Amino acid sequence: MRNLHAAPLLILIAVLIPACTTQLTEAGKQVNLVTASSAHACHVVKAFTVQGSSNGDALNTAFNKAAEAGADSLSIVNVGDAGKMQVAALNCRR
Repeated sequence: MRNLHAAPLLILIAVLIPACTTQLTEAGKQVNLVTASSAHACHVVKAFTVQGSSNGDALNTAFNKAAEAGADSLSIVNVGDAGKMQVAALNCRR
């Protein structure tokens, strides 16, 4: 009977573990997402591919990496399967 009381807690933990995603850093929060039409006026800092457990997770990773590279903006070049994304870190503010 004692184990029945632990069952709801175990179920909650099992549900929440897959929900863990990459959190935006303070620097990542400062990076803007720009459209392809706006990106042509920007300077490319670095192009890279990220992968996460979802597209949202990959996007958070991309914002964080763009900030680490010294970029102020980010443009999505291509979205692939399974949370894979090609992005460009940009400097657009001058």
